[in-house]
Amino acid sequence: MDCNIDDLDKQNEGTEAQVYVPQDAQGIVLAFLPGRVVVKLRSVCKFWRDCIEEPSFVNSHLSNACRFYQSIACFTSLDHGLVHMYTFDPATMNFKSVELVFSNRFHMSGPCNGLVCPYDIKGDAEVLNPTTRKHLRLPDSVLKSRSLYSEYFVGFVHSTKEYKVVSVRHCVRFLAFEICTVGALSWRTIRESAELLKATKAVIVNGSMYWLLLHKASSNLSREILMLNLTDETFTKIAIPDAVKKHDMELLEGEGKLLLLSNHYDRSSRITVSDIWVVDLTHQDWIHLHTVAPRMPVGMNPFFQLKSKIFFGNQKRLICVDLEDRTVSYIEMPSGETLISCGMFVESFAPAVTGLVSSTASSYGNSSGLNEPSSADPGQSFQNAESSSIGRDQSSGLTGWSSADFEPSFNRAKRTMDMVWKIWKHGGLSLC
Repeated sequence: MDCNIDDLDKQNEGTEAQVYVPQDAQGIVLAFLPGRVVVKLRSVCKFWRDCIEEPSFVNSHLSNACRFYQSIACFTSLDHGLVHMYTFDPATMNFKSVELVFSNRFHMSGPCNGLVCPYDIKGDAEVLNPTTRKHLRLPDSVLKSRSLYSEYFVGFVHSTKEYKVVSVRHCVRFLAFEICTVGALSWRTIRESAELLKATKAVIVNGSMYWLLLHKASSNLSREILMLNLTDETFTKIAIPDAVKKHDMELLEGEGKLLLLSNHYDRSSRITVSDIWVVDLTHQDWIHLHTVAPRMPVGMNPFFQLKSKIFFGNQKRLICVDLEDRTVSYIEMPSGETLISCGMFVESFAPAVTGLVSSTASSYGNSSGLNEPSSADPGQSFQNAESSSIGRDQSSGLTGWSSADFEPSFNRAKRTMDMVWKIWKHGGLSLC
């Protein structure tokens, strides 16, 4: 008997020696897995839990996610104060998943490395990571009370690995630009000008933000493009092409470049057409890429370009215009949901800063969200969210809904949604 036990111990020791993987190698393997998989694995052992909190792992995992696991994400707000995130495979355009995002804000920036910045009409804002379900409330600004409304945009500085949130404060007779480094405790005013009257949504390209502005020059109104370098926080003006100065125009990001979309009436063909331009920042010049006839969808805001596809949207519909096969397709947002943001998304563990708290229903009932420690697992699934500190029928403090309501609502949305692309026009576009 003793002999058998000794043999078994030796076999076990041999097996353990065979399956042992050095911790460095474990970290490398984890960094190549999708974010939601790593979130589930964080409870396997203390090393894995601590590993994914390290800034080096966060950066390595983000780099791999951008290479292998990008998605197209649409964020929609619901009437009762929740946000849904729908993701699509950028290669096939097929629907992938729907996730519940805990946020009581009804406006949202475009995604940046897996982060979004939800905000409300009062100017309260936060940085939120839907993958880890962690959020960080941004500090108040003295300019917030002076502004009619505020908009927020989040960007990334590659050289320092910092995330910065830029706020555009729309005041009575001027615009003010403020910036806050994620993890810092205050805002910095970087520009305040009475000459700037109105700004479009920011377009973020390679560490810079761009706005199409209405500029008051003496008694005339003109438009210009303002570029903010997030690294040194300085502004530069970019001239608009002379050929489109009097046209309707929008900015968008496409494959890491700044694009300009202009619409005008072509007298020869007697239709309204769209021109697509790309900027050459080195030579401060614009290059004409395409003329699309007829024009791009009316009443739609351009989101971004992905290869040959340009994505537009309004509150109820996401439209995809394929410049290669000349088709126009669309997806209707589910009933009762409003599209508030759309962009390329990765499941990341950014930002690697202190002060993050679990973004669950209970955390929004807590007024001191920045400093209150959370006992909830940051990676807990939506189905487990009701096990937090609120009771089954108690209000979460998030616009009045209760934990007894949001799970059936979410499951009903998953059963009834129809996230399938429908062909609107086939072969209806021509390129010049």
